[in-house]
Amino acid sequence: MASTLTLDTTGWVRGLGRLEANAPAAIARALNRSATSANVVMVRAIAQDLGLKQGDVKDRIAIRSASPSDLRAQLIATGARIPLIKFNARERLGRGVTARLPGGRGQYPSAFIATMRSGHRGVFVRKGRPRLPIAELFGPSIPRVFEKFIPVGTARALEQLAKNLVSEMRFALRRSAG
Repeated sequence: MASTLTLDTTGWVRGLGRLEANAPAAIARALNRSATSANVVMVRAIAQDLGLKQGDVKDRIAIRSASPSDLRAQLIATGARIPLIKFNARERLGRGVTARLPGGRGQYPSAFIATMRSGHRGVFVRKGRPRLPIAELFGPSIPRVFEKFIPVGTARALEQLAKNLVSEMRFALRRSAG
């Protein structure tokens, strides 16, 4: 008496054939989800490093999404230097302004805090001998600090990409089977 075990892979082969057409879209979705996870980690790390609110940092980091024809997702930090007023700047009577910067508390002896007619509030210094012109003071820029945390964002993106690829491929297989 002989017993046999037969493995039929025709369903798998058919499913993989259907998946081939949906694979670029699934990969693009996985990349975009991973980029979003990396963005969250980067924003949190940069905000903590600079002592800013996450919303102030989030506005300056954009996600360029992947598409089935371009399987690349990117995080792009843009923007000029951050106004000093965002760094918890406080006016000290007769002693200028102090601000909490990443390297410690900064002191600006001849600076003052003012609100412009437009409603913009900032830390300013007088440039010339007469009372005008004035110039606004700034802290570091997000792109400069962003570079410091690229390894953190990359690690998070790669960690999430493995999970997201499995999930998206399962989704694509279920969709192609139906």
